[in-house]
Amino acid sequence: MAMTYQIPGVYARPRPRAEGFPRVRTDVTGFVGIAGPRHLGEAVAVNDWQGYVAAYRTDGLGNPVPPPPGAVLDKAVRDYFANGGRRLWIVNVAASVDALPAAQLLNRMLGLDNLAGHHGLELLLRQSEVMLVALPDLDAEIVVEDDRAEPLPPRGNPCFGPCRTIRSDGANGHGAASAHSFGRAIPADDMLWAQQYLLTRLERERWRWFALLAPPSGYTLARAMDWRTRLTQAMGGSDLGALYWPWLLVQDSPGAPVELRSPIGAVAGIFAATDIAEGPHVAPANRPVSGVVGLETPIGDRENARAYEAGINLLRSFPGQGIRVWGARTLLWQGPLDAADPLSFVNARRCLSAIARSAEVVGQPMVFEPNTALLRIKFHQLMVDYLRRVFATGALKGAQPEDAFFVKVETVESTAEGHLECTIGVALAQPAEFIEFRIGREGGVIERAEAV
Repeated sequence: MAMTYQIPGVYARPRPRAEGFPRVRTDVTGFVGIAGPRHLGEAVAVNDWQGYVAAYRTDGLGNPVPPPPGAVLDKAVRDYFANGGRRLWIVNVAASVDALPAAQLLNRMLGLDNLAGHHGLELLLRQSEVMLVALPDLDAEIVVEDDRAEPLPPRGNPCFGPCRTIRSDGANGHGAASAHSFGRAIPADDMLWAQQYLLTRLERERWRWFALLAPPSGYTLARAMDWRTRLTQAMGGSDLGALYWPWLLVQDSPGAPVELRSPIGAVAGIFAATDIAEGPHVAPANRPVSGVVGLETPIGDRENARAYEAGINLLRSFPGQGIRVWGARTLLWQGPLDAADPLSFVNARRCLSAIARSAEVVGQPMVFEPNTALLRIKFHQLMVDYLRRVFATGALKGAQPEDAFFVKVETVESTAEGHLECTIGVALAQPAEFIEFRIGREGGVIERAEAV
């Protein structure tokens, strides 16, 4: 309807919003971890932090239940929702970090404890809407003995005598456990193996899930690069996950203590928020991280170049812009030659996953319909219409739809009885990682043009 203007000025006229990326929901995330005594061995979906508190941090009478000491699941969940996550599945594998021996706890997390997929990762992957997967409590901590007494020298040396035990913080060795009394519940080498297993497990249905990973805390750039190399060395790279570094210094509210946290919870929230706002074809990068006040390891341009060339996605601080996710490469990236492979980029890989899942949804209502030429025409047209809408969002390369995708449905004669086979090809758009500008001066005027 036309608007009538009576007073001179500037007016905003709303226009219909462009149709977004057509897809099944891709933002739903799943965490496996240690949440306390409630909902043990269950998969529970929560839609916000309050929902998580109601499910795990209160008892049946509404009384508060503290988080298990040393567990980090709570912190990952808080970071997820603080950064835009909307829906999260939780699988609680233990009431406390020390409820099981380390090896048994790790097997429980991965669903390898001979319970027929009723625990840990296997239970999480049975939730059909989950597409992003993380295991925050691979970084869980346990209280360890902090006794640093040295053995007495051999008897008979008159220069030495007994001395009392002194801790490095000045305490006498008999005080309460402090933050310095925590150690890893799962050794770093076992954590690396678990991440390798996760990537291998996701290969079974490789278009369904994407893993978010990080090295342990305290890692320098050199150690993070070594972790990245060892992570996929045996498999030659993987497009089923991405690695993020360094760890974050997080403050949940003004005046709250600053804590060191893995980037996984915050990155998962940014993945989800980007999917909801724009779609999985947009890289979850160059987004600010909420609640972060610093980085465990500051990153400059030199470190940025080395880490990113190794396929590590960074968290980096920029003056006036806060701390941002700075990278969108999968673990398939091994070097510059991989830039030509779209699956080396997070958004291209996840866009393809969304297309594959959507094709399942399109085809599901046709199961048990008569296997005729009419059914093939119908399925072909539905997929073409869907991919045209994907193309309109800019997710695919090409000047026109015919350049961006093809759909081929096999004839009745070429397939076995009762089978309908469809081949889909798409040209995925890659992120603009490097944008160059030329700046020149002509006739006293400074000109800037984007480099070709």
